Amino acid sequence: MDGTRRYLGALLALLIGGAARAQPAAPPARHFTFTVFSPELIEHLVYVPHPNAAPLPLVFYPTARSCSYRYAGPETVQLFDSGTGAAAAKVSVPSEIHTALFVLAAIGSPASATPRYRVQVVDDGVTHHPPGTLLILNLSGLQLAGTINQRHVTLAGGMNAPIRVGASAAVNLRTPFKGRSYQAYAETIPLSDSGRALLLLLPPYRQGSLEVQSRVLLDAPVVESREPRR
Repeated sequence: MDGTRRYLGALLALLIGGAARAQPAAPPARHFTFTVFSPELIEHLVYVPHPNAAPLPLVFYPTARSCSYRYAGPETVQLFDSGTGAAAAKVSVPSEIHTALFVLAAIGSPASATPRYRVQVVDDGVTHHPPGTLLILNLSGLQLAGTINQRHVTLAGGMNAPIRVGASAAVNLRTPFKGRSYQAYAETIPLSDSGRALLLLLPPYRQGSLEVQSRVLLDAPVVESREPRR
């Protein structure tokens, strides 16, 4: 009798295990494409595109977005240092974003043994940032107001709503200091016929200066009928 019970118990465990293995794998929590950019040189960063995949290197360009990368996995994307394996950044992408741009900035010295990065997630889909528009990411830390193509604007900190500018954007921004107004940024940004622009405003290079640093990313995205599915 005891032998029969043991046999039945083993058979039941085998059947339960087989049924569990037969269940389809759970779909990834998030599925999107992304590019990366940094105002400063970054090397040796990798990410895992999907569970059980080998890490892929992230290649940064000095004046443009990277190539497009795909991700399918947990809610949080992790970036790693390829030399040490240490976590360099964790990124949460809102569910409504299907095409993202990661703008990385070093936390502390980028030359440290275990560099870490702060990541600003930008909705880079053509629905949010269509051709003929200017998108401004204000990370300068300054109060900025002025004109874009003679249209008065006041910039918020962080991401601002896209502005339709057509073939070019004449941007003139000023900042207040001790009761006076000083020019912080002035530039005309040309766009191609199907192009768009992202203006990244950064803190002044020298402490006490009121002239912001800037980077301009230009591209001409392909307008698709719909964004990639989750």
